[in-house]
Amino acid sequence: MRTRAYLNSSRTSAIFLLVVMLFFSALNDSHAQEAAQTDAEIQTLPPVDVVDEKEQSTTITPSNSAVGTRETIGRDTIDVQGGMDQISPYKAISMQPGVDIRFNDAFGMELSHRIRGKSDRNIGETVEGLPLKGIGPGGSLSTMMDLENVQSISLSKGAVSADSGFGYGSDNGMVDMHVRRPTDDAHGTLKQALGSDAFTRTYLRVDTGNMGQAAKGFVSGSYTEADKWKGEGDSPDGRKNVAVGLSGTSDQPVQWEIYGVHNEDKKHNYKGLTYEQSLDLSANRYVDYNTTLTGDSATDAKYYDYNHQEFKTSTVFGRIRVPIAESSAITVKPYYLHDEGFWYLGSKDKVVDWFVDHDTMGGVIEYSYAINQGEIKAGYWYQEDEAPGPPTSRKNRSTDGLEFLGWERLVEVDNHKFSSPFVTAEKTFGATTLAGGVRYLWLTQPDLTSYDTTDLPDVGYEEALALDPDVQLHVEGQTHEIFLPNIGITHRLLDSIQLRASYGRTYNTPQYSLGKQITALQKAGLSDTQLQAVWDSIEPETGDNFDLGANISFNRGFIAPTAFYSLVKNVGGSFYDPTLDMTYTQNSAEAQSYGIELAAGYTITPELNISTAVTYTQYEFTSNLEAAGGSIIESDGHQIPDVPEWMVNLSLDWEKNGYRVTPAIRYLGERYVDVENKYTLDDHFLVDLALAKTFKLTQRQALTLSVSATNLLDEEYISDISASDASIGQDTTYTVGAPRTFFVALRYDI
Repeated sequence: MRTRAYLNSSRTSAIFLLVVMLFFSALNDSHAQEAAQTDAEIQTLPPVDVVDEKEQSTTITPSNSAVGTRETIGRDTIDVQGGMDQISPYKAISMQPGVDIRFNDAFGMELSHRIRGKSDRNIGETVEGLPLKGIGPGGSLSTMMDLENVQSISLSKGAVSADSGFGYGSDNGMVDMHVRRPTDDAHGTLKQALGSDAFTRTYLRVDTGNMGQAAKGFVSGSYTEADKWKGEGDSPDGRKNVAVGLSGTSDQPVQWEIYGVHNEDKKHNYKGLTYEQSLDLSANRYVDYNTTLTGDSATDAKYYDYNHQEFKTSTVFGRIRVPIAESSAITVKPYYLHDEGFWYLGSKDKVVDWFVDHDTMGGVIEYSYAINQGEIKAGYWYQEDEAPGPPTSRKNRSTDGLEFLGWERLVEVDNHKFSSPFVTAEKTFGATTLAGGVRYLWLTQPDLTSYDTTDLPDVGYEEALALDPDVQLHVEGQTHEIFLPNIGITHRLLDSIQLRASYGRTYNTPQYSLGKQITALQKAGLSDTQLQAVWDSIEPETGDNFDLGANISFNRGFIAPTAFYSLVKNVGGSFYDPTLDMTYTQNSAEAQSYGIELAAGYTITPELNISTAVTYTQYEFTSNLEAAGGSIIESDGHQIPDVPEWMVNLSLDWEKNGYRVTPAIRYLGERYVDVENKYTLDDHFLVDLALAKTFKLTQRQALTLSVSATNLLDEEYISDISASDASIGQDTTYTVGAPRTFFVALRYDI
């Protein structure tokens, strides 16, 4: 497999270089013709803007939000930064200030993300403001949408408006995808992409245009696959995606739309390195899971096909807006999601089979009333969803043919419930805009019942519960109440200078991963009362966020500095409990995050723009931690592991006569491996390059040829690490970043 991937990569590299040569040859010919032609002749091949979603959008855009710091990434930027795979919204926002995206592969399936240093299991991801997918394994919302079907992405940092930020957590920022609506005119797009490691992706979308005055719609589909860049296996392993959309026409008084997405994600996992292996990346960069079975169970648990996952996700969501009067309306946004599949995890001398089959449903209802230069909203969000969070059903299987060995756990968990009314208001007074809101959240932590799995057969989850196994332990859930206020102000000091300040509280749900440790705590001798006390001790994490910034515009560009501070309470992690003399998952720490972000853009010539983002972040515990045995971990004031203090992004965007050239450079500063800040990872640079040429065939038809390379200089680096929150040594897993990868694509619009 390694040889096949290498040869395929070499062939793709040769194709890529040939296309680049042809690209620049055509570019030189274009300049030569330009010098010889008249202006009228030059206009026979103008820049093409066939697809109506093209926006004047640079990589970095300043915020105009009164609450928090918010940036919008447009369709044009998504096309380039989203990569040839067009799977992950985090790739599309990776050049924004304060955003730390790590690419474990080049195809959008394996990446990690932090926003202002914070990384959390409760990913703040929404589509049209709806939290379709929660925590736990399964198809991630970040890989569920084809980015070609996303018109724009809103990134919120710091405070979050009370009429948004729904879901399992918003403390590490919110990423909201806005669907590319059906177009008024009939339109079609067909795209085929190829790349290194046998990457291939086919995408098709057809828009019906207005069907009389009744409706308009679209249907799209895609298929994506690639070899892993190291080891055996595929990632993505035949990802399939189908999406449909239907909406009313623009002249209808009642606005309505409904969307459906079905996504199938399959992938083999990548194996991380040990500390010793990470010291010599040249020798160990391609170390991965075993490619053959040996008959030794401990060795075969590391077999590549015993470390993979397959999930199917289907969702339906929509919106209907009914005007009540000239200045008011009611909007209803319901949603439903079903997720099912399994995840194989090689563990010691066996394979853990973690299977998932659960539903999520909810909705938002909102009343809006327009006032002079402002608006008032009142609404309500409700959601129920089944676990995981914590794990409910896992089986142990042998490394010899995946034979059933028994249940690892069988846990019955009530639905998670979210109930949240909110009110917002915004009003402009001359040069000043005030905005504020309040949201109250009732978050129901579920009951948890663990059953004795002795002699339970290899049946499904519901069938196992129907066999009425003995109760092993039971803990009662509770309902948490969280008050989430926010307020913001912007003031236009001059036509070119806008000042802004805001405060808002955000949250994350409790550390439900404690649920998988409950039985281990019971076996360690904890009584039922102590177990209930442990389950009651987990609390929602909250963050009080302050932003102070400015948007300064001038003739050819802008500068947008932002200073931020966040005080985080009930920080979740694996910490030592001196009362019980045990280390387990809990919400017992406090931390703070502060720093400065700077976004800037400048138009050098009408064809050439430059954008940059500079971020300084300090994210640290605000007290020392206690280790087992009573020793003290020196954590107060120390940078939390894997959080760089400095990040810098720089990109150029040149467009002329249908050509586009977009190089980008990313810098990630030095990071600590442990909370005592004794071990470090080196800083590194990554260089990407994207080239495109659009040919206008007719008034409605265009052909676009694109070539690109990620990690162009083939930098060897550690992408991210799995250090625990209280890590004090070298017992850490190191993930290697994706190598140089080439792509070529052809897109046809009609």
